[in-house]
Amino acid sequence: MGLSEQIRRKIQEYFINRLQPEETLVSRFENLKLAKSLSMFFCINTKKELDQIRYLTSKAGKDYKELGVYIFSDSYESLDVITNKSIHFFNLDDFTLFGKKKERLEELIDNKEYDLLISFDQSQLAVCQKFISDINAGFKVGLNSSEAENIFNLSFEYDDKVFSYNKFYEQVLHYISVLNIKTIS
Repeated sequence: MGLSEQIRRKIQEYFINRLQPEETLVSRFENLKLAKSLSMFFCINTKKELDQIRYLTSKAGKDYKELGVYIFSDSYESLDVITNKSIHFFNLDDFTLFGKKKERLEELIDNKEYDLLISFDQSQLAVCQKFISDINAGFKVGLNSSEAENIFNLSFEYDDKVFSYNKFYEQVLHYISVLNIKTIS
C-alpha cells in the first residue's frame, strides 16, 4: 500500500468511525413465523468466511422467498468473484474520501425492505453498526454487544471461540419459532 493509499485510508477511517447507527425502537413486523424476506449482514476479512457465507446463502435461499446478503470488507480488495445476485459485496472503495456511501451503495441499501435482518457481525466496527441500522427490516436480530445494544430487536450472547454462521442462523430460526414472536403494529 502506497503512501497516498495510506493517507486516503486514514482520512476515510476518521470519517467512517464517526458514523452513528440509528436506534431501532420498535419492531415493524407482526409475526416472524410468517416472514417471507430475509436480509443477512456480514463483516468479513477472508475468502474462507466468504465461502461459509455462500454455503449459508444457499441454505437460507430455501427458507425464505426473498434474500439479500450484505457483506462488508474493511479493505480496498475484493475477496473473490461473486456471481450470486442475492449477495452484495462492498468495501472501502464504495465510500467517498469523507466516509459517505457512494450512489450505488446508497441505492442498494435504500431500495430494499425485508421482514427480518440477521446480523452476523462480530467486528464492532462503526461502519458495520451504521449499515445494520440503515438496512430496512421489520425485525433485527444480532449478536449482543455494548456498541450495538440499540439497533437490534433481539440479540444473542455468543462465544467467539465456537461461533459459526450456520449455528447462529439455526439458533435464530429456532428461537423465532419457539418464542412465537409477534408484535403490535
